[in-house]
Amino acid sequence: MTDHLEHRLKHLEIEHAQLDKRIDGLESTGVFGDVTLEVLKKQRLHIRDEIVKIKLKMAYEAGNQESD
Repeated sequence: MTDHLEHRLKHLEIEHAQLDKRIDGLESTGVFGDVTLEVLKKQRLHIRDEIVKIKLKMAYEAGNQESD
């Protein structure tokens, strides 16, 4: 299970970084639609939430393994 979580985490972190770069690029040019930027920011937030959930789950699993 941990390998799957680590793979998913890495994928999400890459996706989050790409969205960061895209959002920063749009904001720096000033050429974007408000709706487009809002959608991208919501996607980025959703990905960040997923990253946090996975990290918490991995920490919980690591703690349970130490108890065994």
